[in-house]
Amino acid sequence: MSLRAKAFRGLRYDFKRTPLSSAVCPPYDVIRGPLDSCLRRGRTNAVHVELPRGADPYRSAASLFARWRRTGVLVADAAPAYYVVEQEYSVRGRRMRRTGVLAALGLDRGTASRVLAHERTLSKHKKDRQRLIRAVQANTSPIFGVFADRRGTLARILAASKRAKPLARGRDSGGLGLRLWRVDDPRVTAEVERLLSKETLLIADGHHRYAVGRAHWESTHREGSARLLAFLVSERDPGLVVLPTHRVVEGTFALRRTLARTCRVRPVWDLRALEAALARQASPYALGLVDGAATALLTPAAGDRGVRSRFGTDWLARKVLAGVDPHDISYFHDAREASAEARRTGRIALILKDFSVADIRRAVSRAGLLPQKSTYFYPKIPTGLVFRPFDLDP
Repeated sequence: MSLRAKAFRGLRYDFKRTPLSSAVCPPYDVIRGPLDSCLRRGRTNAVHVELPRGADPYRSAASLFARWRRTGVLVADAAPAYYVVEQEYSVRGRRMRRTGVLAALGLDRGTASRVLAHERTLSKHKKDRQRLIRAVQANTSPIFGVFADRRGTLARILAASKRAKPLARGRDSGGLGLRLWRVDDPRVTAEVERLLSKETLLIADGHHRYAVGRAHWESTHREGSARLLAFLVSERDPGLVVLPTHRVVEGTFALRRTLARTCRVRPVWDLRALEAALARQASPYALGLVDGAATALLTPAAGDRGVRSRFGTDWLARKVLAGVDPHDISYFHDAREASAEARRTGRIALILKDFSVADIRRAVSRAGLLPQKSTYFYPKIPTGLVFRPFDLDP
């Protein structure tokens, strides 16, 4: 069995008419509030297709997508290509660059056997994406996957492709730098396809879109729907960042009783001291607690056998938050924001320990799917860099 991740004929903005910065939007699940309003002021912004509004939103998205194709807002490339994307950003005070490639990922059983999902999905999100894909007949936004690239060969090929002039450059809605290249040299695309065929892919983001893509193909077997738009990044890439997702919850009597039973508590001075203490902890289950003015390091109580995955978020979900409705949990990727939210609302923050991509792979191989919001690969990959209509890539 091999991983099929092929070059494809992309449909993209005419960047002379719509600059990259005006075209892209975040994935559907993070668009809300003022950001949503701001994006919708751009008449040709991808948000109108990625997250349509109105009485019949999915039909509106399909109609608009067709009109953009007809009027030249979107243009189709003549030959199959891989699309290389560079994102420039800061995280924890460090300037970083991440490089990945957009490809058409097979949905066949052979490829599926080499794709590792790591988080459970919600039916609400899947229904929304099902309606969109049926209406638009295209992949509007990619899933995000990580491959091992043990020799670093693919990372070097992607780096070499960036020596050419970019097809477009700009910034996303969060101000992060973006550059886009099209790679259609048959010798290069054949080598990329060959190297990717040997890989096993870990889904970093887009579990709902992957599940919907597979279900759509299996139910319709329509031409073009046998593949899915995917953004693929080498684990060797120095800009690959994965962050824990911290929890803010109501400090109910039941939850406090559970914490007292399952954890040993060691008070620490402040959040900085807590983060330093977490970094020193060998236990993958160590976590921090911010409760009003109090800050503490929590470790499993004596005799705790952990969980099969040996992954901190899984232990937290099973041992501490099992009785808490997931909809009552707020999620944060920055420990300071989580702490500030807990103090502002009178709730408690549970601060998770850092982990690596290798830790995620091992957890999935041991125990299968992890709880929702277990990981956060930063930054998200924008929607609107390249679309993949089914009729262009049969």
